[in-house]
Amino acid sequence: MFGNGRHLVAAILVASVAAACGSGGPAASQTAGPISAPGSQAQVPASTVPTSEVTGTTAVAIPTPSGGTDLGGTVASGGDLCGLLGPGDFSAAGIAGTSAPVENFDDAGNYFCVYAGDSGSTGGVELDAFVGDPAATYKQVTAGAGIVASDATAELPGVDQAGTVLNGAGGMAAIAVREGQFCFDIETPTTSGARGQLLALATLVLQRGSGLTS
Repeated sequence: MFGNGRHLVAAILVASVAAACGSGGPAASQTAGPISAPGSQAQVPASTVPTSEVTGTTAVAIPTPSGGTDLGGTVASGGDLCGLLGPGDFSAAGIAGTSAPVENFDDAGNYFCVYAGDSGSTGGVELDAFVGDPAATYKQVTAGAGIVASDATAELPGVDQAGTVLNGAGGMAAIAVREGQFCFDIETPTTSGARGQLLALATLVLQRGSGLTS
């Protein structure tokens, strides 16, 4: 997460939650080992995005790939949050080279899912998802990644907060979203269509994770 953010955010979240709420806040696993995706090499996304993307502030309309066996799906409370997105969702959005995620997670409901490369901040593709203490989580996620360059709240109806960064450290593009008790971020390599891709993927996560918000 955002550079060495999986471990940095872990420490920050523990401190933040203890100070702000005193209980139940999300924190990255203190004991999880480093994430490494198969092949240990960041994949380069496709240079083009679907023609349904109208502008840099319009979400890509993701078609359903034939077969659909590598798509994400609905995840209920207590489920594996990495299942919200699959490699087929990324490829349908125009992001190539992903595979089934390498996962780190903890008992507090925090999941770190890497679909390509070592992390989102080093040129890979990553989804991080948290349930509980969303305000503190969102604050720490955006502080660590600078996801305040462009507000996206109005483009994801019903969310409490959303923001994007398109030229983060390591050539990272990312979106962070908070809705109810659910908070997540998605990181991909920066391309000309990255913002639309991120909005489309975030929309899928919100639809599939609708049961996680309360």
